[in-house]
Amino acid sequence: MDDWVNLPEGVATLSLWNTLHDGDLLEIESDLLARTVTLKFDVAYVRTFHKLPEQTEFVLMITGVESVRLLGSVKWPGEFCVPMGVSRDEESKLVADYQAKWREESRSWSDFEAMTSCGVELLDATLARGANTVALQMGVFTSGRESYLEVFIRGRAIDFSVGDKPVTPEEFVALGETYWTAFANRALTPSPVS
Repeated sequence: MDDWVNLPEGVATLSLWNTLHDGDLLEIESDLLARTVTLKFDVAYVRTFHKLPEQTEFVLMITGVESVRLLGSVKWPGEFCVPMGVSRDEESKLVADYQAKWREESRSWSDFEAMTSCGVELLDATLARGANTVALQMGVFTSGRESYLEVFIRGRAIDFSVGDKPVTPEEFVALGETYWTAFANRALTPSPVS
């Protein structure tokens, strides 16, 4: 699994969105000598729904880490605003033209680790699993949604835990799925008539 963009055929992917979406990345612990990266998240809505203690963290630990990459989009200099009165189609075209002028740049991993003290919000995460290899791809916003970053971590294995309890990847995802199913059911249930 050399590259996230060109995953080999037969590599299974697992979306972690259900459990981690809108979660806060509290801390990243990188141990170069042990070749580990540990990511600690607070996902308040999942934690609250499952009545877990407030200090419960959702933890991913990648072992046998072979690479970490961080890419960010650098905006084209200058102000951008959509003129008043344009159609939705024209607005979409203007935004797409503006974003096409951005460029992707690599960022420092140690700077990313430091960003957690200012706030990093997870938008999406996907895990790819092959024989003796895993790759984690995450999309995150930094403090105040100032910039969007793509995070890639490749290693030999990944372990999941909720608080101190080890869980399988599927159990980890099921925590979020249970929340979203209940959320959808509440949204579909009519309000009582007063």
